[in-house]
Amino acid sequence: MNAAWHAFALFGRPAHPRLRVCFAMLAGLAPLQRERLVARGGHTALDPDVFLDTSSYGPRAVDAVIRELGVDALTHGSDRPVAVARDPRLGEAVEVALRTRNPARLLALAEVPA
Repeated sequence: MNAAWHAFALFGRPAHPRLRVCFAMLAGLAPLQRERLVARGGHTALDPDVFLDTSSYGPRAVDAVIRELGVDALTHGSDRPVAVARDPRLGEAVEVALRTRNPARLLALAEVPA
C-alpha cells in the first residue's frame, strides 16, 4: 500500500487527473513519509481526490494521518469479516467525517457541505 500511494502520486495522478482513489489500510502509512519526501524535493501537494480508509489501524495511526493530510482525506474502513472495526475514539466530528461526509465525497453521492 505504501508503494502504491507513492506510485500513484508520481505516475497515476498525471495520467488520470480526475480519478478519485481510495487506498486501503491508510496507504500503509505512506502519508507519514511526506515530510521526509518534501525535504528531499518530492511531491508536496495534497490531493483532494485521494482518500485513505482506516482499516487495520487504531487511534494513534488514524490521528497521525489526520495530522498530516487532514480529516477530509480519510474514510472509515474495517477488516470485516476477519476482525471487528476499531473505533478511533477521536470525537464526533471525526466520526461524521469518516463515516458520512468523506465517503459521500469519495463516491460523489451528493454535494456535501464542508
